[in-house]
Amino acid sequence: MIAFVLAAALSVPVHASDAAALYQTRCSSCHGLSMQGGPQAPPLTNADAADVDFMLQTGRMPAERPWEEEVRKPPSFAHKQISELVAYIMSKSSGDQSLPVIHTGGDLGSGRIVYAENCAQCHSATGKGNNIGYRSVAPSMMDSTPLEIAEAVRTGPDVMPKFGPRVIDQKHLDDLLAYVRWLKMGKYNAGGFSLSNWGPISEGFIAWVVGIALLVFLARRLGTTP
Repeated sequence: MIAFVLAAALSVPVHASDAAALYQTRCSSCHGLSMQGGPQAPPLTNADAADVDFMLQTGRMPAERPWEEEVRKPPSFAHKQISELVAYIMSKSSGDQSLPVIHTGGDLGSGRIVYAENCAQCHSATGKGNNIGYRSVAPSMMDSTPLEIAEAVRTGPDVMPKFGPRVIDQKHLDDLLAYVRWLKMGKYNAGGFSLSNWGPISEGFIAWVVGIALLVFLARRLGTTP
C-alpha cells in the first residue's frame, strides 16, 4: 500500500514552495542548494527515488555525522513531507523515478534460497543483523517494511551491495520479502542453541569460553594424573 501511495505522490504536482523550503532548511547545508553535493554529502542530481525514500523513511537522513554509516532512527519528517520531498528531489534528478514494485504471495522455499545466497552472510540467518567489520553493521530487518527492504536491495545503501534485476529479479524479490516476513513472525533457529537469536558473535563467544574452559580442565587433569 505504501508503494502505491508514494508512486502516486511522485506523479502529481508537488507544492514546490513547501518542498523547496523543506529541502533548503534541512538538506541543502550538506547536499547543496542545487543538489550538487559537496564535502559533506554526495550530489542528488542523479539519485534514484528508491534511495531517497529509503534514507528518509528510515531516519538515516538528515545525517548526524556526514560520511559515516547511519543507523535506523525515527524519521525526521511526516509521511506527507517525505512524499513531497522525494517528489521535489526527483523533479531535479536524472535518476530512476520509480519505486520498487511489491507483490504478495512469494514462495518461502525460493525466498530462503535467495536469502541464504545473498543476505545471510551479513544480516545473519535470523535477519537480526550482525557486525560485518570495522564500524560497519548489517542492520536488523525486524523493523523494516517490505518496501524498505526492496529499496535496500535495489539501491545498496551504505556498505550493502546493490542487487539489480539481473541478480535478484522481481519474482525472487517477492520470494525474498515473503521469507523475511516469515523470519519476522517466527522464532527461527538454524540449529543448536538459539542464544536468544543474537547471531554468530554470541555463538562464537560462548564457543570460545566453553572451549577454553574445557581445555584448561583437561590440561589440569592430565597434569595431575599419576
